[in-house]
Amino acid sequence: DAVAVIKSELQLLLPSIQVFLDVDDLEDIGALESYIGRSQVILFFLSGGYFRSKNCLREVRAALSQGKPIILVQEADENKGGGTLEEPSGMP
Repeated sequence: DAVAVIKSELQLLLPSIQVFLDVDDLEDIGALESYIGRSQVILFFLSGGYFRSKNCLREVRAALSQGKPIILVQEADENKGGGTLEEPSGMP
């Protein structure tokens, strides 16, 4: 899974960093905004359907309202719901 690889690489490159990954570390879905609040930087992995997820949108809203720095990573593998940056806007 691409996000697990990103987490692993970050931890190898920056051993003192704490990386929160929802599928590994989320204990209370009701506390998403709190998890965002305790984070210094937010990385969103944009896979197919990301913006149709109620909880993903909660994370985005929380990050924006709290002024958190945001990093966007788009899934490129079409088999996993990804695509190019041009596809959503209709550009060739």
